Amino acid sequence: MRGNKLKGQVPHQLQNLQLSVVDMSHNSFSGSIPRNFNVSSLRELRLHSNEFMGSVPSYLFKAKGLQVLDLRHNRISGMILNTIGKTSDLGVLLLGNNSFQTHIPEKIFNFLSKSRYETYQGDILRYMYGLDLSSNQLSGEIPVEVWDLKNIISLNFSSNRLIGSIPDCISNLKSLESLDLSNNKLHGNIPPQLADLNNLGYFNVSYNDLSGEIPFKAHLVTFEATSYIGNDQLCGLPTNKSCKTSKEFEKQFKEEEEEEEGDGVIDMVWLYWTSGAVFISTSLVLFASLCIDSRWSREWFYRVDLFIHRLQSFKGRFVCK
Repeated sequence: MRGNKLKGQVPHQLQNLQLSVVDMSHNSFSGSIPRNFNVSSLRELRLHSNEFMGSVPSYLFKAKGLQVLDLRHNRISGMILNTIGKTSDLGVLLLGNNSFQTHIPEKIFNFLSKSRYETYQGDILRYMYGLDLSSNQLSGEIPVEVWDLKNIISLNFSSNRLIGSIPDCISNLKSLESLDLSNNKLHGNIPPQLADLNNLGYFNVSYNDLSGEIPFKAHLVTFEATSYIGNDQLCGLPTNKSCKTSKEFEKQFKEEEEEEEGDGVIDMVWLYWTSGAVFISTSLVLFASLCIDSRWSREWFYRVDLFIHRLQSFKGRFVCK
């Protein structure tokens, strides 16, 4: 039923059929997502590009045989279900808008990984794990169960209303290659444990309320400033914003000023001591030279006697007059 102009709610008669593949995408179906689909034989459920609202029914995550759930580009709201982390057979979960492109009936998936699309087809789909919740109206915190999806390759929670912080246990996702948390209301620091995800090739936390210093180390140095824009409280590389506050700058300025003043005082004391030492040394050398009977000392005393004699003669003439 893909690609028609069907609207309204999904007929309940259709929900009761034992089907393996249901594709109702690219229509105008509205209302809530059907809550009584017969999932005993259901392998693929494609409802993307409609106008479904409300939350995702929890029974869909508990379906043993369901491998593909595609609910992208709808008006899904509410909180992310904790049961997501308990899914076993579900390999391709598409609840977002742009990260996956599906081609029917060939069952080919172009999977976004490390900023490029990789094509998955046939049996390899059993080993491809992706979770895309982007471009909806999801709220609340990301459940901790999500961070237990150790085989997940791509996570896309962008363009929602998610709050809370990025937990340290994100380091459990050793296979993660693409992480997009942009355009939410996440706060707190960026955990340095992200540096432990050696496969991470795409990372975006722009336009949140994150703060603190960016853990710019290991392979995280490969991400540009565009991965962090829109977070006014983030600082450090690769941004040009220093992590020092105005108070710290003022304290550093005062310390430098006091250090310069201290250096000035030390310089003046050194000048006084140096001048005194030079004066004393010169006086001692001159005194020692005069004590030695030499031509220079005799000439010196002769000049001194001559000066005294002339001074006395001048004084005598002045008194007589």
